[in-house]
Amino acid sequence: MSNAFDFPGGIYPPERKQRSNQSALIEAPLPCRVTLPLQQHSGQPATPCVAQGNAVKVGSVIAKREGMVSSALHASISGTVSEVSTTQISIDGNGQDEWLRLPPLVWQNVEPHALLERLNESGIVGLGGAGFPTHIKARVVEQHTIHTLVINAAECEPYITADDLTLRHHAKEVLEGAQIIAKLCGAQHIVIGIEDNKPEAIGTLKQALTNSQPVPVVLNVIATRYPSGGERQLIKKLLDLNVPSDGLPADVGVLCHNPGTLLAILYAVRDGQPLVSRVVTLTGEAITQPGNRWVRLGTSVRELLEQAGLNTPELHQVIQGGPMMGAPLLTLDTPVTKLTNCLIAATLEELPPPPAESPCIRCGECESVCPVALLPQQLHWYARAQDDAKLERYHLFDCIECGACSYVCPSHIPLVVDYREAKSRLRLQRIETAKAEHAKHRFEFRQARLAREEAEKQARKQARQAQQRRPSNTAATNSEKVDLRGLRIAHAAAKASVKKAEKTLARVAQEDPKQSLDDLEMQLATAQENLKAAELQLAQAREQQSSEESP
Repeated sequence: MSNAFDFPGGIYPPERKQRSNQSALIEAPLPCRVTLPLQQHSGQPATPCVAQGNAVKVGSVIAKREGMVSSALHASISGTVSEVSTTQISIDGNGQDEWLRLPPLVWQNVEPHALLERLNESGIVGLGGAGFPTHIKARVVEQHTIHTLVINAAECEPYITADDLTLRHHAKEVLEGAQIIAKLCGAQHIVIGIEDNKPEAIGTLKQALTNSQPVPVVLNVIATRYPSGGERQLIKKLLDLNVPSDGLPADVGVLCHNPGTLLAILYAVRDGQPLVSRVVTLTGEAITQPGNRWVRLGTSVRELLEQAGLNTPELHQVIQGGPMMGAPLLTLDTPVTKLTNCLIAATLEELPPPPAESPCIRCGECESVCPVALLPQQLHWYARAQDDAKLERYHLFDCIECGACSYVCPSHIPLVVDYREAKSRLRLQRIETAKAEHAKHRFEFRQARLAREEAEKQARKQARQAQQRRPSNTAATNSEKVDLRGLRIAHAAAKASVKKAEKTLARVAQEDPKQSLDDLEMQLATAQENLKAAELQLAQAREQQSSEESP
């Protein structure tokens, strides 16, 4: 089906998907050695829990989740741990491919908390974006009411076909993974958004839809246009809902997941299989055997491309991700991570370097293609002038860094580079502001605690004096009411601090996956401790009042 909803802007770059979508999805050869970075997701890197010389199996936990926004890491081959450092863990394989799986769960028969714990244990993160830990994303229902789960199968960026091939081979399993998430978040509807340039995947989905239950699923085929796969753009296209500025899809009752993530969720729940491999698109004119492979995490990019027929003399650069939002690799001795969805081995003629930058001619082309309806030209000027107040006013953080503005710029200005640098500067400012607010809240809470303790002291003193004078019950009750009111105010303030800290932590983690969250997590922990203390004091005061009012 299709609809009349739409988002602004967008471009139509060459798709270049044909080289990698003509072959079947296959398993890459088992690597002899893997190197697993501890930072493979948004938030804090995992903490190693193995030592050099330890024997491991596929699925063994080698690094545990660290902090609130983090994810566990598992061995992707069986063998011996050969290196443990502050940034990565290396494993030498024994060629046996021995597995250590978790107990299978029948998701229809278990409670949501058991499913959440399984996602946590399995180390699953979003496989189509910034890699936000899935167990954290699934808990969004604690703060928001979710009515619709969107399966983001648009895969709009050129070259990438990982989701396309995943759906061709595993459509039924992807839909079952969606049912698991729908159960967790309470969604009443599931909507699939897929571009019309994937006819085989669309056909497979239509067949699988006949058996998908219990939540109804709607397949929505949309016109091919970049960047229709952006969360905000797809939600607008499918549901005609506008995610608020500086907000999240959950703010409008929507949760988004891509097919690869949903497939990993099913494997974790149904089969007890942690996230140890993913589908990677291998493409570009510098390899002779393009296609999509199931690749074990930690596999060397060089090894993987050589297996695909790498023509080293013709190779100009390797881009991880797509040509619009990906980044060139500085070395091929880089491992595949949970976020590696595509590797483009490009020749010089295929992806030549951009021409030299020229002055802006104020043509307005960048504004016409912006999918978020921003003013890229003004943002460019303010970014280079470091006019942070105006960058905030013109909603810099709504930019999804899709690169459409840079693509159409006749002056070849690297607009997205300017925006990324400005965002980094503003994020640091926000962190510093959050630290100052945290210090202010701690001071205010201390002052409130001291005032409360003084009020309690005075109340006890007045109660003793009143008892000596045998006062009326009314006076004693009024004294207790004044004390309870202060405790209620302190409790409400502590609760508000926790909510604010949680929102700040989630926003910063999604905006910048590489940003250190130690300070924000410390703020949240302090706020939670303060809330527990306030709840305990309020409960004790209520119990004391009840006992004194009893005959």
